[in-house]
Amino acid sequence: MKRTSLLGAALIALLMFSCQKENSQENSSAVSKVEQENWQTAKLDAKFAASQKQVTAYLFPTDAMSKLVETPNVEFVQFVLGYSDNTLQIKVIGVDKAGKELASVDSEILKDASDTDKLSALKTSSSKTNKGTALLNEHLISADVALDGINTWQKKLSAVSDLDEILSYEGARFKHYSIESAIIVDMLKNKNTANIGVFLGLNPIGKVTTFLIGLDKNNSIKKISSTSKVADAGDVYDGTRPSPPF
Repeated sequence: MKRTSLLGAALIALLMFSCQKENSQENSSAVSKVEQENWQTAKLDAKFAASQKQVTAYLFPTDAMSKLVETPNVEFVQFVLGYSDNTLQIKVIGVDKAGKELASVDSEILKDASDTDKLSALKTSSSKTNKGTALLNEHLISADVALDGINTWQKKLSAVSDLDEILSYEGARFKHYSIESAIIVDMLKNKNTANIGVFLGLNPIGKVTTFLIGLDKNNSIKKISSTSKVADAGDVYDGTRPSPPF
């Protein structure tokens, strides 16, 4: 009798733990959706600009990104926008051709007082080279172009001007940016990359886009070698498609 009671108690405890775990997962998902909804109605005022100016980049660890792109049927990665604490939040999801979410990775926001020094490395970085495939070349950009876009975004934040316009398409605020998973796969080939840094900047038509730059374990632009004085950002990618309109 006593053994039966203990077994029953254990089963009840197991069921309660399972329910709690399910509720925790649901709450986690709900928070993410709330942040996405908050972004669509967020007031892009001086508080937002001041908070966003403190953001250097959004960090995505290479080990987590490797697992994401290796998930079966993942064809694209989407940088999904959310909003909390007066700041843009970004997470990455891996989706199939139909847009179904299959995996996700949360970001860590890098706030670094020395970001100007780190980004200045892009000025002396090697120029873009042919990658050998049309897809990679389509998204590959020069490091100095990325630096100009990042600096222009910072100037917009300083002036608190046109923020709604540059973060929207025909009045509809951007929800996410999408790019082929093959781009991430190529970035992961560099073993010295510890994090993929997602930097916000303006593209040639004056809209906010994402620049993808490989960072070392110190979240700095990588150098060619330990003895080299010439910085090398590796490959810098852009061209992510915003939704809307895509």
